[in-house]
Amino acid sequence: MARIESPCIGICSTTLGDQICRGCKRHSDEILNWGRSEAQTRESAMQRIEQLTIDAVSLYFQLLDKDQLHQQLELHRIRYTKRFAPECWIVDLLRVGAGKIQDIEAYGLTLTDHARGLSPDTGRHNTSSRLLEIIYQKINRTILEETDRLICEKS
Repeated sequence: MARIESPCIGICSTTLGDQICRGCKRHSDEILNWGRSEAQTRESAMQRIEQLTIDAVSLYFQLLDKDQLHQQLELHRIRYTKRFAPECWIVDLLRVGAGKIQDIEAYGLTLTDHARGLSPDTGRHNTSSRLLEIIYQKINRTILEETDRLICEKS
């Protein structure tokens, strides 16, 4: 039997009562029925998660070097969904390292003007780890809210 691909990163907040998992961004019903769902249903969910993540991340970050980001994720053993666009990997990087990163360009990233506007003292090369934590929370909230909206529309 072929392995069923999943966006799961091993951090499930549905066990804490969330309807949409903060880790994989799937609705609890999608998680419960994932193995029994049609391949097209799973693929649609994967595409939705990927696109919502790209849209949210792109407000705050510009990817400068995909390979550099990939190397850092591997170096720090950060779990991420390899099939997703590199912009999606940024969420997983922030999940683990937002409070530790001082220079995001070392990860092949730079802030957008929108992100820089969140903190007046953010220099080009020195990024406040607090700012990255704020951005991570904003990205996650955007993805979760948009997922909830789309699922409610479908019901």
